[in-house]
Amino acid sequence: MKRFTMDRLFGVKKIILNNISDDDIEFSRLSNQLEITCGSVVSVIGCGGKTSLINHIAKCNKDKKVLISPTAKMFPIISADVVLCDTLDDCLRHEPHVGIQCLGQKNKETGKLEALPEQVLADMVPHYDIVLLEADGSRSLPFKGWRDDEPVVPKYSTHTVGLVTLDSLGCKATEENVHNLCEFLSLTGLNKGDIITQEAVETMVCSPHGMFKNAVGEKYLIVRS
Repeated sequence: MKRFTMDRLFGVKKIILNNISDDDIEFSRLSNQLEITCGSVVSVIGCGGKTSLINHIAKCNKDKKVLISPTAKMFPIISADVVLCDTLDDCLRHEPHVGIQCLGQKNKETGKLEALPEQVLADMVPHYDIVLLEADGSRSLPFKGWRDDEPVVPKYSTHTVGLVTLDSLGCKATEENVHNLCEFLSLTGLNKGDIITQEAVETMVCSPHGMFKNAVGEKYLIVRS
C-alpha cells in the first residue's frame, strides 16, 4: 500500500498516522499532538472510532471540566467516571464540575444521544475547560459521503479532527460498507459495487465536498490503518 497523502487537503495543520489502541499513554500523546488545552472545543468527524477517540481524550483530561456532547448522534458513554445526563431537563440542571460529563437527549428507540438545542449547547460551552463534540455520523461504517448539512461543526469550534480508516480498503461500494452511498459515489466517481481504493478514500477526505467541507478552526486528520 502506498503512503496515504493529503496533497489536495489544504489548510490541515498536520496529519497523524497512528494505529489507535486502548493504550492510555498513546491517547495522552495523541491529545498533546492535537494541541488540546483549556478552551479547546473539538469537533470530531469522519469514520471509524469517533466515540472511542473522544472517550479516551476525555480520560486524558479528567482533571479538568470536560464536556462530551453530540451535534449529530452518538451512543452514550457509560462509565463509572462519566456523569451522564440524557434528558434536556437533566442537562439544563447539571452543574459543570471537574471530571467528565456526557450530555445529550436520549432517543429511546435508537438508544443514541441526540443533539441538544443549538443555543443550549452554545451557552454551556464557556463553562467547561474542554469540549469534545461528536459532530458526524457514519453508522459505524468505514466510509461515508456527506450531505449538505453534514458534518455538523459549530462555528465556535477551535479544532476539527477527522478520522479515516484504511483497514477496509478493497471492500465494495455498497450500503453495507458506506454511509450515504449516493453521496459517496458522487463524491468519488465510483459506481455501486466498485472496489473502494485508496485513491477513492483520499478523494473522500480531500475533496472540497468531502470530510472537511464544514470544518472550523485548526484541522487535523488521523489515519487508522
